[in-house]
Amino acid sequence: MNEISLTGWIAIGIITFLLLVTNLSLISLLRKKDTDQNGASILTETMKALKNPWEKEDRPLRELSEQVARLKDSNSGKDDTVP
Repeated sequence: MNEISLTGWIAIGIITFLLLVTNLSLISLLRKKDTDQNGASILTETMKALKNPWEKEDRPLRELSEQVARLKDSNSGKDDTVP
């Protein structure tokens, strides 16, 4: 039977520690979900930012584009009535 070296035990310990800390933090987030939305809202905002990183910049540009389109429509209606 092969024995595990010191480096192997250290690696196993680090992996076990990381898994334990990750699971405990997720459990604590679920328990605090009803009382405190800070942890969950941070994760939600992070996921939104990762899915669409330019959302904050795109929103004003989209609004400007819609306003320009409305202005063009209103100006084209006035141009048709003027001889």
